[in-house]
Amino acid sequence: MKIEWLERIYRLFGPDNGCCPVCERQLRNGSAALPVSIRHETPRTILSSLCGECAGRIPWIDEAACLVCGRPERCGDCLRRTNRHFRCCREAVRYDPAMRHWLAQYKYRGLERLEPVLAAMLAMPAERMIGRLAFDAVTAVPLAEERLLERGFNQAERLAARICDWYRVPYVPLLRRIRHTSKMSFIGRGGRLENMKGSFAVDVSLSGLEGREPKRVLLVDDIYTTGSTMNECAYVIRRSFPACEVYGVLLARS
Repeated sequence: MKIEWLERIYRLFGPDNGCCPVCERQLRNGSAALPVSIRHETPRTILSSLCGECAGRIPWIDEAACLVCGRPERCGDCLRRTNRHFRCCREAVRYDPAMRHWLAQYKYRGLERLEPVLAAMLAMPAERMIGRLAFDAVTAVPLAEERLLERGFNQAERLAARICDWYRVPYVPLLRRIRHTSKMSFIGRGGRLENMKGSFAVDVSLSGLEGREPKRVLLVDDIYTTGSTMNECAYVIRRSFPACEVYGVLLARS
């Protein structure tokens, strides 16, 4: 009880440092320290606005053990995959229970105040990729029409748009979903690979790329599990643009 009264007194008379965008609790000790390097001021400022507790929950992947998919441990999926159409992927965080909750709150509950935070987290691998390579375009994994109508927005597209704005790379709506698939969370690895085949197509008329072939495309999505979605999207992009290299950045690695 004494602690509750002290908290109330602090909120009334203590310094106003704003509220954490995730938990909405008032910040008491200023900005949280950022444990990873992000040069761009905007995502760095967004992440520094988190309270210490929320910032401490972010399971950053600062270094990849698998140089193909970005997993922080040895990856059996990449060893087994015989036909890989993307060059490599990198993710910001591990897909642990806290990140699952944050993403679910954003995707399914429409908690839009989380969008800048998630995009700022994605900025870490995106900045490293864009700083190392020149990209002609950024695109996102599209949602099926049914899911888009149900949810009201495509989370990958929204996150990609912020990355494009911060790092001045053009966004291109290159892909469209041509087949509705079952929810991937209920399917095993083999089923995921079959489930994604024939799900995407390149729509050059939407992209504005008629008559020119991009040399390098950065593909954005929210979660990397087996890489089947990323690989299928890269496959259809390279079928239309054979000389194009496809790289991926994703928010979380499961």
